[in-house]
Amino acid sequence: SLAQAGKRVCVIDLDTQVVGDMAHMLGLTPQKCIADLMNFLAKQPQLTKKQDFVVKTKFHNVDFLAGVLKPQQSGYLFPEKLSDVFDFLDKDYDYIVMDGGKSFNDIFLSALNQANLIILAVTPDVLSVYQTKWALDTLLSLHFPLSMIKLVLNRAESLSSISWQEIRVNLPVDIIERFPSEGKLVNRALNQGIPVVVDAPRSKI
Repeated sequence: SLAQAGKRVCVIDLDTQVVGDMAHMLGLTPQKCIADLMNFLAKQPQLTKKQDFVVKTKFHNVDFLAGVLKPQQSGYLFPEKLSDVFDFLDKDYDYIVMDGGKSFNDIFLSALNQANLIILAVTPDVLSVYQTKWALDTLLSLHFPLSMIKLVLNRAESLSSISWQEIRVNLPVDIIERFPSEGKLVNRALNQGIPVVVDAPRSKI
C-alpha cells in the first residue's frame, strides 16, 4: 500500500526463529542477508552496495532484506551493529517495515530501538489478548512510551470473538485499524504471493 502511494519501501524479515516465511510469501530466494551485510559494513563500508543485499520484489518500489537465510546464521547477527544496517538503508527508503517475530531477544530489542512505531497484531480471543498484554507490559518495562505502540485487530468480525471495545479496555493503546476476516482472499494471497491490496483492491480487507 505504501509503495502504491509512491513511497520507497524496504521490508525486513528479522524473525530468527521462523526463518524464510516472508521470502516464501513474496516468492523470493535471497542469496544475502543482514548477517552478511553486517560483515561487509564492518570490513568494507565504502565498497558496500545496497543492491548486493536487497532483493527486488515484483511490486513497484518494494525491496526485501532477510535477517538470516538459515537458523545457524543467527549467531552472526550482532545487536550492537544493527544501527549501522539501518543507517546504511535509511537514505534510500521512505519506510522500513520490519517483522521482528515474537521473542524478546537482543537483536529484536536492538531493532526496536531503531523504530519510530511499534505495531502489535492481536486477534479477538482471550489467549491473543493475554499474549499481547504480556508483550505490552514488557515493552513498557523497557521504557518504550505508550505513544509509540499501536494495535491492529485482525479478524475483527469473527463470530464469538471478543469485541474491540473489550480489547481496548484491557490493552491501553490505540487500535488504529480493524481488519475483517476474509480467509479465502488471504489464503489466495499467501499461496499466490500477491498481496491482497494488489489481488483484490476492492475487498473489505
